[in-house]
Amino acid sequence: MFSISSEAKVGLFVLVGLIILGYMSFRVGEYGFGLKKGYLVSAVFDNVAGLEKDASVQIAGVEVGRVEDIRLEDGKALVTMRIIPDVKLARDVTALIKTHGILGEKYVEIVPGSEWETYLEEGERITSVERQADIDRLLAQIGAIADDVKVVTTSLSNVLGGEEGEESLKSIVRNMRDMAESMNRIVEQNDEKFSTMLTSLRNASVQMEKTFSSLNEITAGINKGEGTIGRLVKDESTIDKLNKTLASLQQITDKINEGRGTFGKLIHDEETADNLNETLSGINRYVTKAEQFRTFLSYRGEYLFDTSDAKSYLELKIQPKEDKFYILGIVADPRGRRTVKDTTTGGVTTRTEEWERDKVLFNVEIAKRWKDVVLRGGLLESTGGVGIDYFAFNDRLQFTFEAFDFDTDRDPHLKAYAEYRLFKHLYLSAGWDDFLSDEGNESPFVGISVRFEDEDLKYLLTSAPIPRD
Repeated sequence: MFSISSEAKVGLFVLVGLIILGYMSFRVGEYGFGLKKGYLVSAVFDNVAGLEKDASVQIAGVEVGRVEDIRLEDGKALVTMRIIPDVKLARDVTALIKTHGILGEKYVEIVPGSEWETYLEEGERITSVERQADIDRLLAQIGAIADDVKVVTTSLSNVLGGEEGEESLKSIVRNMRDMAESMNRIVEQNDEKFSTMLTSLRNASVQMEKTFSSLNEITAGINKGEGTIGRLVKDESTIDKLNKTLASLQQITDKINEGRGTFGKLIHDEETADNLNETLSGINRYVTKAEQFRTFLSYRGEYLFDTSDAKSYLELKIQPKEDKFYILGIVADPRGRRTVKDTTTGGVTTRTEEWERDKVLFNVEIAKRWKDVVLRGGLLESTGGVGIDYFAFNDRLQFTFEAFDFDTDRDPHLKAYAEYRLFKHLYLSAGWDDFLSDEGNESPFVGISVRFEDEDLKYLLTSAPIPRD
């Protein structure tokens, strides 16, 4: 019977993987596996909050490139963009950051420049950028305007309060009426060109009269003791309450200056201040820990061609540091878990192998990364094993080799595959499972994965108490 050696199987797997990857590099994605087309240009922004790598670059709503890199340069954000070869950018184009809708993703909008300008070359920088709207700064400006309005209204109330202010308002109204009548007579005696001016003045006079009438009502209410300001001016009990409040505030201030009470101890007692600083340091350590801590959830489904079955993986990746992470997962294998059973009959021991198809398998791994290489070890499908991953093209492409289920009576379970990030959260994979099996369990497979980062799990896992130094 014709059989294929282990070396031939490995070579066949590599060949199939290269064919699949070569096909995907030309058919999947706009730019392929690193075959990046176009030329690079850059722009410097004051703030790019929310903008991510691989974000869209558009002109008039049409995508013309992608964000290649975002990094810090002299306290500002340097954004590098890859523009497709067919699009030429004039040197006076303007770059700005926009959002799809209100809560959509950020992208870079390029406003075309003059047609007679020369074009940007590879590596050159867009000099004209527009600043992104800052909501916090806008709110601060609105607050400052509100304070100014409050000062103006307070001054107006001081000026118009009392009988003298009311008489001044009446005098102003009378003068405005007299002026309007005089202007009316002048216009009637002159050319009709003044008719339009007269109409405008009349309207202004009516509005001013209404305004001053309203002010008269306000000042009259104040004089009668109506409203908050009226009670404050006319009601002696309100003034007494205000004086008592100011006296209480003075007592509190004196206690603080003498070092009494919580605030007094906080200001004058060094031990209290040290305890507060220690508490704030703990909070700062917690926030720093939470920002560094990352968690990822992923699901991967694999279709095994030889058995026409599906194999599923559900994993949680916990990453406390950039180069260190843990993997917890469950595996649903249509073949189940392989076990060996020894049966003794008449002094003769017989070893049989069984598959427990209703068993759920587990992955518990610890991993360490060195540049583009990751080494893993622990439980793989409920047995001891190791794995190695190699990343390429800015982590878009991953090559993986795993070895587990070591037993002296049979070949270990070896698995090799390649995985490519098609979109932000979607991955495609292809490989060969158990390719050295001596029991006919080897099978090529293709798979699809969904992977995303979970912020809620991150803060849940980092909510443990922080030990003191």
